[in-house]
Amino acid sequence: MTLKAQDDYDAIIVGSGAAGGMCAYVLACSGVKVLMLEAGRDYDPVSETPMFQLPFDAPLRAAGTPEKPFGFYDATVDGGWRVPGEPYSSAEGTDFLWWRARMLGGRTNHWGRISLRMGEYDFKPYSRDGLGFDWPMSYDDVAPYYDKTERLIGVYGSNEGLENTPNSSPGVLQPAPAPRAHELYTQQACADLGIPVIPAHLAILSEVQNHETLPGVIHPGNALAQRVLAESMRSRAACFWA
Repeated sequence: MTLKAQDDYDAIIVGSGAAGGMCAYVLACSGVKVLMLEAGRDYDPVSETPMFQLPFDAPLRAAGTPEKPFGFYDATVDGGWRVPGEPYSSAEGTDFLWWRARMLGGRTNHWGRISLRMGEYDFKPYSRDGLGFDWPMSYDDVAPYYDKTERLIGVYGSNEGLENTPNSSPGVLQPAPAPRAHELYTQQACADLGIPVIPAHLAILSEVQNHETLPGVIHPGNALAQRVLAESMRSRAACFWA
């Protein structure tokens, strides 16, 4: 799809990853004219993500190559630990590698959908342990945005009230899938040791989002944002293997 560029924009955002994508979404939903620049290309998730193929369709499943270290589990169509023509250096004695996904969505194609909230300890490490530094904000300051984002993208999980593992507000999380056999065995073994085992919080739809009511909850009083989000939610489906 080719889009015709305009002459004037209110904001230009470089990169379409988690930060750039969310900035563009928030600004555009507020009526701001946004231009997004992305070094990578768009891709077709049906034909260009062999990680979703069945084993007999992907004989090299899990096998890596120099170009794709994670083999078929790597959903990055361009880029990786090394990007040809774009070298970077590390401090002497270190071997730091930074994953750079050159594709629409950036590293959101690489994060595994793990959606954990930071807790109060994470925001105030110096006050608690004397290490690092305290953030100029607290968990309570960002908690409403966690709720909003979890509703927006669809996160499943459960509220367990564990230390430094904040609960989501009631009705925010989707239900976690039923545990599989190995998860039940793990839960049983850990119970004998006093170790809690809970469902991971993952940005995977375990049920269809309500496109008629959720947009109004997420964007109250913003008709433009509600319309855009409702259209997006109508195209989403629950994951059958969640």
